[in-house]
Amino acid sequence: MAKPPMQSKSIPFHNSILLVFALLIVGCAAKPQDAPAAPESEGPKLVDVAGTKGVKISADSLKLAGITIATAGTDKLSGEMQPTGEIYPTDTGTVQVTSRVPGRITSALVSVGDRVKSGQVIAWVDSNDLNQALATYEAAVSHANLTKNQLDQQKKLAGYGSLSEQPVEDARKAAAAADAAVSSDEAQIKVDKLALQSTKKLIEMGEITRKPVEDAQNAYAVAQSTAVQAGVTLHSTKANLDRIQILYKGGVFSKQQLEDGETAYNSAVAASEQAKVAEKLAKEELQRQQTIFSQNLNGAASLQGAQSKLQQDEHTYESDLTAQSLTHKQYERAQIVKKSGIPISQALQQAQDSYDEALIAVQSAANTMKLYGVPPGRSPGVLREGRVVVPINSPLDGIVAARSMVVGQMTDTSTPLVRLVNLDKVFVDAGIYEHDAQIVNVGDSVKIHVSAFPTRTFLGKVKWVANEVSTDTRTMTVRTVIENPGWVLRPGMFANVDIGSKKVVKQIAIPVEAVMQEGGKQIVYVQVATGEFVKRVVKVGSPVGGKVAIDNGLTAGEKVVIGGNVYIQKEQERLEGGKSGA
Repeated sequence: MAKPPMQSKSIPFHNSILLVFALLIVGCAAKPQDAPAAPESEGPKLVDVAGTKGVKISADSLKLAGITIATAGTDKLSGEMQPTGEIYPTDTGTVQVTSRVPGRITSALVSVGDRVKSGQVIAWVDSNDLNQALATYEAAVSHANLTKNQLDQQKKLAGYGSLSEQPVEDARKAAAAADAAVSSDEAQIKVDKLALQSTKKLIEMGEITRKPVEDAQNAYAVAQSTAVQAGVTLHSTKANLDRIQILYKGGVFSKQQLEDGETAYNSAVAASEQAKVAEKLAKEELQRQQTIFSQNLNGAASLQGAQSKLQQDEHTYESDLTAQSLTHKQYERAQIVKKSGIPISQALQQAQDSYDEALIAVQSAANTMKLYGVPPGRSPGVLREGRVVVPINSPLDGIVAARSMVVGQMTDTSTPLVRLVNLDKVFVDAGIYEHDAQIVNVGDSVKIHVSAFPTRTFLGKVKWVANEVSTDTRTMTVRTVIENPGWVLRPGMFANVDIGSKKVVKQIAIPVEAVMQEGGKQIVYVQVATGEFVKRVVKVGSPVGGKVAIDNGLTAGEKVVIGGNVYIQKEQERLEGGKSGA
């Protein structure tokens, strides 16, 4: 018997929904819950510390930024400092070469950058004055020989007669006048030598070389002030003219008042333009004087002028000495002849006087030759096309730093033709802060390092400390003289200058890393509480051995940031600029 088919049992629809809902509840119960979000770390923020804005940084941020602290303490610091300096040629090692005679340059043998030796010929000059002086000397010698022959002849033909009292008196007066001239020359030479010594001293002190620069600075300041005042006046007269024009259009002011206003405005425009031109010229003159100062030209010119004055007066003195000697001989001879009663003719006396005068003329011509640097009786140069040309020789070993001569140029004894620089010794000028002047003295040891020769050390001593402070940099110049073997140190090079003083100063000091520059000021960040920092403006001295002296702004025991201070500075700038996300 066949089995009956099985009947399926259906689940009601509402029971299915309940089953799915139950499964969902079970699934949700089995799913693990999400962990709560970690709280965000607190970033830097601004705080108020005794009325001053500071920065507060969390402990985690302090570690991440690598912020480290040092305590300001009182240390014994030596007077050593390391300013930056610049190398210059010395005043005595800078020479402006001129021609010893006026004339025309026929050969120019050196160029800028050439190395020359002392005595080397650097140019040739054809001088009309020297050729004339040479002709005068030769004529004087010939005339003296002629008068000597005439005197010898008159001695042989001496007749009768006796020397009266008058020739003796005349000879005495001539000798007295010659004595007075020599005494005056000697006094003048003493004055010239003192002036030369004073000039050298002033050059060493920098007074002569800096005075024109200071005068130019003052003139430029006056020109600037005048230009500003002229601009103010122009603005005022323009405003007044605008007002007059309005009132004129309204019928309040007359035509004459309008014209007066226009005239005043035009005058103000002209005055303003003139003041601007004067200011521009004053600025150019200041730049020119600064260039002259940097090349030590003022000192060289003053020294050359003083030397030239002494040479001129010594030339006059030599001529007067010759005249003095001859007048005394004439006076002595006149006395001897008168006392002895030796018969003498008028012709013999005249021959003797002519010969004496001829000797004076020879000596005067010889002195002129010496003034041109040509010893009498020796060839002054070389003969070319029937004329004597003379050499211009280098007075020292040096480098041609500048040349201002060309062939065919006319020159005189005061026109610079070549500037030579000897670098056996050089100046190194460095600027120190005014508050460091107390620890620097003449004679302090100095070490110089230049980037061109990083392994070499050049030694010297402080020669001079300036008396004035620069208004721009607030520094004083310290000058050192350095021996320069091989001339490896060149003008214009920058140098690291280590000035070592024997003095020891007790001052508050902090590591140099703590000091930062901000807007032309020197600042440090001071920790006033855990994680809180404020900016402090300080006044520092020169760095010494990794530390810097604090003249103002900190007290001993305060804590300063030496690592991570840049991070604090940038965060404060960001927060104060309104960029904080807090």
